[in-house]
Amino acid sequence: MKTNSSKSALIICLVLMLMLSACGASAPAATSTLTATVTSTIVPTFTATLTLTPTKTPLPTATPNLAATQQYEDFFAVVQKIHAAGQIPNTDGQYLKLDDYRDEVATKLDYAYAETGVSAKNFIVRGDFEWSNAINTTNISGCGFVYRVQQNMDHYLIVLDAFSGVKLASSTDRGTYSMGSPQGEDEKITDFGPGPYQATFTLVVNDLKSYVYVNNVYQGEYKLLDYRITDSGLLSGAVLSATSEGYGTRCKITNMQAWILDP
Repeated sequence: MKTNSSKSALIICLVLMLMLSACGASAPAATSTLTATVTSTIVPTFTATLTLTPTKTPLPTATPNLAATQQYEDFFAVVQKIHAAGQIPNTDGQYLKLDDYRDEVATKLDYAYAETGVSAKNFIVRGDFEWSNAINTTNISGCGFVYRVQQNMDHYLIVLDAFSGVKLASSTDRGTYSMGSPQGEDEKITDFGPGPYQATFTLVVNDLKSYVYVNNVYQGEYKLLDYRITDSGLLSGAVLSATSEGYGTRCKITNMQAWILDP
């Protein structure tokens, strides 16, 4: 009986060993797998803001004052010349630098004007004219001045034309009437060259007379009305059109200056 029990125990042990071996052969060793976690980092986007550096205003220099002084002295020399000619009673007055004027009119024999902000009865006004017509025409056109504009809109219109010279008209509720060419001129300017035409124009207004200079050459005088348009009134730059074609007549007045004798 002992022998059989030992054999049985041996057999059981052998079976267990075989089973363990089989398990060891069929069960692979566990492999540890690491999963990498990637953290996404978002870089913020910045919007560039342009900061403007405040503009520094330069300190005044002597140059503008010198230029203004020279401009005044040049104009006062004109005033003295006009006084010497007996066209104004004295050289007392106020000097003014006026804004440039620019306009165009495309209606035949029509005119437009823009106020300078100056109102006066007796004065000297001077400016550099430049004008042109859209087409060649013999109709009167050009740059000029409207002056002594009354409360009822009566006024004078004076224009420099490249072919006919200086022309004055009075405008009232009765209509606009030509007052012709100035009388007693020293010399009439006849050649303004090809367009655009250019000239320096000086107008003197003293009581019942107006005097005209073109390119510093005396063109003559006009006798003004003694029954209307005699009071102080607004002064304006003006353009008279010769044609209704294209842009009509175009005018630019620069370097405009005035000497107010009697406001």
